[in-house]
Amino acid sequence: MTKESTDMKINKDIDVNINHLKDLLGVGESFDIIFREYKVGRRRAASFSVNGMTNDLLLSTVFQDLMVFNQDELSVNALQHLFYSHATHSQVKLVDSMQDALLSLLSGELLFFVDKEEQVIVFDARSYPIRSPQESNIEKVTRGSRDSFVETLPFNTTLIRRRLRDPNLRFEIVKVGARSQTDVAVAYIKDIANPELIESVKKRLNNITIDGVPMAEKAIEEYITGGNRWNPLPKVRYTERPDAVAVHLLEGHVCVIVDTTPNVMILPTTFWHHVQHVEEYHQNPLVGSYLRLIRLFGVLLSLILPPLWLAMVFQHHLLPEALAFLGPRDPGIIPLGIQFILAEVGVELVRMATIHVPSAQSTSLGFIGSFMLGEFATKVGLFGNEVIFYTAIAAVGAFATPSIELSMAMRLFRLGLLIFVMLWKIPGLIVGLLVIFIMVAATKSFDHSYLWPLLPFNYKAMKDVLFRLPTPQKTQRPELVKPLDKDRRDN
Repeated sequence: MTKESTDMKINKDIDVNINHLKDLLGVGESFDIIFREYKVGRRRAASFSVNGMTNDLLLSTVFQDLMVFNQDELSVNALQHLFYSHATHSQVKLVDSMQDALLSLLSGELLFFVDKEEQVIVFDARSYPIRSPQESNIEKVTRGSRDSFVETLPFNTTLIRRRLRDPNLRFEIVKVGARSQTDVAVAYIKDIANPELIESVKKRLNNITIDGVPMAEKAIEEYITGGNRWNPLPKVRYTERPDAVAVHLLEGHVCVIVDTTPNVMILPTTFWHHVQHVEEYHQNPLVGSYLRLIRLFGVLLSLILPPLWLAMVFQHHLLPEALAFLGPRDPGIIPLGIQFILAEVGVELVRMATIHVPSAQSTSLGFIGSFMLGEFATKVGLFGNEVIFYTAIAAVGAFATPSIELSMAMRLFRLGLLIFVMLWKIPGLIVGLLVIFIMVAATKSFDHSYLWPLLPFNYKAMKDVLFRLPTPQKTQRPELVKPLDKDRRDN
């Protein structure tokens, strides 16, 4: 946005406005900027719009209404007569700033100038490019809704509003990026969410100073989370499910919805938020608790199993007789520690390759990478069978969490533990685990403890974290976000 546009008001001379926008937008250079002139009575009029972002059928009806008037209506306060009597479209406004008009135009709205008027009529007749809501590929469920967010902001807010018909539900728009002017909605329930948390989120968004955020939610996350940005632990939770967002809003969380992405940020979050899944709440409480504990066990197993086995092999003489079988039958040509690191790199290569190839080929590629390469690597003696086995278990455990970000953090931590064990064996494992625990304990998500309710300890909240309690028993909102209304019962 140029400074000239920022300071400029709508001029009474329509030619000044037309020439300014033509030069600024490159009318005649950019094919998608549509300019047209009209005659409204004896006055000149002109419109600007962006091709492909307006509903032409709707605008045709609107312009038919604009052209039907008595000549006397345009003698005094012509724009007011047009606006209040003939602009029948529900989403229409008057703007007197060129900056606001230009931003509306580039957002997909239509500008309608009338000669000798210091305001412009802005019609919001946008036609959003959108795909239909489909089931999320990451957060699949056996039961429950199959709709998920799309890349268009108004449709995402509608999916949330459909589940929360609360008049206190708010979606506040913040513009991010001096050039991209990306729409970011801050969602919360006014009489539940803590005002300090809301203001903190909005302040951090408004403090973003960058020309654009084409990478959408991830770029914005790196700005607003603060702290050590090299810390791999995710400080927000991403979800593509409207029901998950609705649940967290009812608990007092704040959600950030970014236009052009189907991923919604939930904040603040803790470690435990990343090992929970919607599937648990569509099952019996006992089954849901079982699934949650299995998932937590799988995540921890993916972190500790390969380095623990390697440490025991390195100091085999310290093992009791009951664990003597842990030694490798055929250690392979390459040292065991290097084998694990190469296996980790191999798993990552296969994972990335399955993402980048067409869907029809991903299954075949996964089969080749996981079975044939691993099988032949052990047969030719490069790798030991145990290395492939424990790496496979760790990989499966990492995929147990719906949070890709936590899964990637666990892989990096596991790689670090393997290096510690290669250098210092069992003491290295202990030191590595201690370093990871300190890092996790020191992590903050919007000034909230990452290990809450473990640190600081809260028995009732910890029970709710570890087990999927029956819904009628969850009458209190989590204390983590300090909600204004702590009681969930309808009083």
